[in-house]
Amino acid sequence: MDAIADLLTTLGNNFSLVVIGSVEVLAGVFLLGSSLKKKVPAKKRQAFYGSEAVFLKQLNVREEEACIVIRCSDLMPVYATENLETLLGVSFEHVQRDVTSLDRNCQGSERSNSIWKQYKAWSGSSPEHYEIEMNDGRWLRMSLSGADDGKYHLMSFLDSTDIHKKIAQYEEALRKAEEESESKTTFLNRMSHEIRTPMNGIMGMLTLAESSLEDEAPARNYLNKAEELSGHLLALINDILDMSRIEAGKVELEKKSFSLRRLGQKLYDMFARNLEAEGIHYAVNFEDMTVDYVIGDELRISQVIINFLSNAVKFTRKGEITVTFRQMMQQEGMADLMICVHDTGIGMEPEFINRIFRPFEQESSDTSRTYGGSGLGMAITDHLVKLMGGEIVVRSTPGKGSDFSVFLHLPTAEAPLEEERQQETQEEVQNGNEAAFHGRNILMAEDNEINAMIAVEILSKMGAKVDVAENGQEAVEMFASHAENYYDFILMDVQMPIMDGRRAARKIRSLERADAETILIFALSADAFVEDERKSLESGMNAHYAKPVDYQALQRNIGVFLREKEMGR
Repeated sequence: MDAIADLLTTLGNNFSLVVIGSVEVLAGVFLLGSSLKKKVPAKKRQAFYGSEAVFLKQLNVREEEACIVIRCSDLMPVYATENLETLLGVSFEHVQRDVTSLDRNCQGSERSNSIWKQYKAWSGSSPEHYEIEMNDGRWLRMSLSGADDGKYHLMSFLDSTDIHKKIAQYEEALRKAEEESESKTTFLNRMSHEIRTPMNGIMGMLTLAESSLEDEAPARNYLNKAEELSGHLLALINDILDMSRIEAGKVELEKKSFSLRRLGQKLYDMFARNLEAEGIHYAVNFEDMTVDYVIGDELRISQVIINFLSNAVKFTRKGEITVTFRQMMQQEGMADLMICVHDTGIGMEPEFINRIFRPFEQESSDTSRTYGGSGLGMAITDHLVKLMGGEIVVRSTPGKGSDFSVFLHLPTAEAPLEEERQQETQEEVQNGNEAAFHGRNILMAEDNEINAMIAVEILSKMGAKVDVAENGQEAVEMFASHAENYYDFILMDVQMPIMDGRRAARKIRSLERADAETILIFALSADAFVEDERKSLESGMNAHYAKPVDYQALQRNIGVFLREKEMGR
């Protein structure tokens, strides 16, 4: 106690010196603290959030990235990286005073795509990413995530302006590509129309010339040859247009129910007579088939098999040609099918099999000179099968023959309820209706004078009376000016001046008279693609037939519609 008393006495006697010394010590501590704060601010901030380890890795950001940590309990910003103001244009101190200032430089900050409004709308359950457009034209990618303990949320911002510029460039390139593709499609449609229209006239003239000759007239042989060459030219035109549309990505596949057995019967009828006349055995077989009706594009599948068959006929001089439909598997409403065309023709060398599906490819120049063909058929076939999600397998041995097999995976379908009626209809088509046009009154809309003249001549020889309208508007007026049920059906060209055929069909269907809904309307057009047929049907027409017109086939097909209408079906 005496020692403490002595110490206090000493301090009292030297009070002024003690005060001065204390002040110096406090000043030194303050200056040291300030110096340390300036030198290691990052360590102090990181130490402050040392318990929130989930964010430490994310806070180690790039120069173009900024982060803000928000306390969930009161939505208070408690930490920000130093480059926040550079990226967002607002200081951290300002954000702490008014957190909505985060939206100050967002474009259209009143909308829900601003920073704070996106954060408020965020559920917080899982990380989310947003694109924010700034007033100066920059884009920021905002990412939101939360700590495992739910106490803090992290906002991170990354300048994504360059990405948006690239996206804009890609979108512009895509737009130009689509315009070019659409232009190409328009050109192909126009070319199809412009080529098929004169071909229709040429083939129609040949038909008229042949019908005016006696059976033994020498010129009949010339006309037959001219018709054959016209058919080859038309097939080449079709192949070129098909290939161009495939390359432009404009081929559409139908998805309709059809019978595989009826397809097989059609394939048999198409080739049987000529092959049997040449002494070649021809058969269409079905093996392990429990499925008949499937859903797909019957026309395109037929085109594939017909291309295989045409090649088999071309290269086979003796032996046999067979088509085999085989069911590989069926499960969950799907069927795996193989359709194989086998021939005993000249076969192919193994190295050519790898090139057979290239456009304009032939095994040799001798092949082209001897057997003909453009080399497009197989390329088109390959593209069509790929569009269907199928595969082609080729096996061939020189001098022994070839097998072309197509494998398809198609949905199965139930047989239609009107099976018996469809069978009768099919038999009617096959058996004829050869006089279906006799005594009929036909309204035909056709703006091409030569094609109109040919159609009138041919239809008149079939016993029909034909009234011709030069455009769709005139066809509507002629239909409306005649008594109900005066016309048995209408043949409607599609591309015509004043009013096109599809608009005319819609106009006729909208007329307030009983027969406006029931009159049969058929497109007779040089527009020959699947989408053209679909558009015609959507306009209210009953069917779509492509030019050049086979009037005998037209009579058989329209005869079915006439028969059904008369029977009240």
